[in-house]
Amino acid sequence: MTYVHTTIPAHRRRPATHRALVVCTALVAAATIAAGCSQTSSVSIDEFAADQSPTLPALPAISPITCDRSSAEPGETVTRDAGGHDTPIDAVAAYHHAVITTRDPSQVAAAVAPGQSMGSPALIEAAFDGFPAGTTYCLRMRQTDATTVLATLDYQPPAAPPAQYKVRATTTGAAGQIRLTGEVDQ
Repeated sequence: MTYVHTTIPAHRRRPATHRALVVCTALVAAATIAAGCSQTSSVSIDEFAADQSPTLPALPAISPITCDRSSAEPGETVTRDAGGHDTPIDAVAAYHHAVITTRDPSQVAAAVAPGQSMGSPALIEAAFDGFPAGTTYCLRMRQTDATTVLATLDYQPPAAPPAQYKVRATTTGAAGQIRLTGEVDQ
């Protein structure tokens, strides 16, 4: 059985019509600005630009998600380490580290078994979109059989509240070559 992974949690997914609404809103705003900057405008572009402050407001500070290994229950792994390919838990950690921390498409693809859709450029980009740069996280994982890991991902994007989602990850391969085949919401 093949699982398709979308790293964007279900509660954060937006319908396709949302993109159309955003594009339409942007076009209306651009037209309004263009109309306001016509030659009949009483303020010139130079005057307008001179009044602008060069500083941007600071983003609110956040505390990173804590990831305390000592909080693991028996049989559980708590980490945000880079992972690897030795065990199914390492493979899940490698995927999430590549998506959230390194944000490197080649590392994400290396964490996924060949031929799996979650390693496609479009789904890798969607995974990056689900976790903005600067997101902190912690994985709490439990291996339930030779190829399956149940994972709870606590994460916090910059200037946003903490969030959580749970997935069931499946893997394939021999020790040292274990890769993800998919993740589905629990």
